Amino acid sequence: MANKKAEFPKVIRVGQTRATIYKTPTNGCDAFTVVWYEGPDRKRKMFADLGAAEIHANAQVNNLSNGESRAAKLSGEECLEYVRGRNLIQGYASSMDAALAEWREAKELLKGRSLVEAVRYYVTQNVMNVPAKTVQVVLDEMIKAKRAEGCSERYIQDLESRCGKFAREFPREIATIRGYEIKSWLQELTRETSKKDLRAPRKPVTNRTRNNFRLCIQTLFAYAKAQEYLPADWNDMDSVPLWKVKDEEVEIFTPDEMSILLANAPANLVPFLTIGAFAGLRSAEIERLDWSKVDLENVYITVDASIAKTNSRRLVPIVPNLKAWLESCRTSASPDKHPRSGPVLELANVVNAVKRLTSATRPVDPENPERRLAPRVPWRHNALRHSFCSYRLADVKSAAQVALEAGNSPQMIFQHYRELVTEKAAKLWFAITPESIKAEREKAEAERQARIVAFPAKAAA
Repeated sequence: MANKKAEFPKVIRVGQTRATIYKTPTNGCDAFTVVWYEGPDRKRKMFADLGAAEIHANAQVNNLSNGESRAAKLSGEECLEYVRGRNLIQGYASSMDAALAEWREAKELLKGRSLVEAVRYYVTQNVMNVPAKTVQVVLDEMIKAKRAEGCSERYIQDLESRCGKFAREFPREIATIRGYEIKSWLQELTRETSKKDLRAPRKPVTNRTRNNFRLCIQTLFAYAKAQEYLPADWNDMDSVPLWKVKDEEVEIFTPDEMSILLANAPANLVPFLTIGAFAGLRSAEIERLDWSKVDLENVYITVDASIAKTNSRRLVPIVPNLKAWLESCRTSASPDKHPRSGPVLELANVVNAVKRLTSATRPVDPENPERRLAPRVPWRHNALRHSFCSYRLADVKSAAQVALEAGNSPQMIFQHYRELVTEKAAKLWFAITPESIKAEREKAEAERQARIVAFPAKAAA
């Protein structure tokens, strides 16, 4: 509580150091201002309570007094060092402690490396002549520009995610970042910790992930250079290597496995499975595909640049068995005609739908009717597209044609899909139709109904 008998101004003194408390009422309320000096600089702070003002004043006086006491014990050589230091910083810093604080921060950022060498590089790279743009500011500008260019939303989200992580790790001007820093950061990159166990040790990412991050970061720096936020001769990304990646084994479905999947698939998942398996569209492209781009009369699918991974428009032929499947989707979706527009895939979560599908292929254990065995067709990553490329190449025997249809390079098609399957298997693959799996679908439905009758509770679960 404020002391009503206190006289103002009130002086708090220790040795030659003092702080003064003034009574400074504001808007009809009591207020107290503490004033003290740090060297030539006058400092002040206001309080609503006299007790708090006195505590602050005493703390400042004691701190300053201790500094004076230590200064009084300086040797002659130390005093000379102080004088020389003050002379050196004239015109660059207001005080010795401000100069040293800046020096310490710079050394910490450089992790002990030479500050002079860093500044010399800064000057020789003409960094002083480019706008002072932070990584985050440049990233925000680039994302806005990519959207204006019509880039796909998935591509933009990938840039935002990967470059956003980089921007958080480097919250400074983009022109000051060196290639060795980017390389070190990518090398030490780890997977995100699961929310379920934040204490779990982080594992290093794969080399493929490092390369994906590198590509996004390179895009960011290329944009910065084009906008002249970097010197014209900036080429530090050249010192950031591509990490070696082992070729992944291409996994595909057999014609029998594909027939089983389609026989057990619900109607709303059929377009995803058949367009991926018999036209080779990427999963993300199917998820963004509209029925207006599916032309059954002229038998082709238009993959616009806005949904394609490569940002290049392409026409994909609708092979006869795919046409039969899409016509069956027309019948199930609308008895009169195929919808002219709207998303081809009307599923909120494709991953969960696929999990339910593979679970539906689990046969009943003959020794224990209540138990089901492992799925007859386990799901394989990207296997729909891999299957299409493999069977299509065996069928048409032209890597250039398959590359054009799949939106890939002939070299990639030839390298990964040549001689994986036989021409006979390809004929069976492109002969899978709603009619050919009719018996398999009836069998799957009979098994499902029998299980519902025998174990209604488990079937419902």
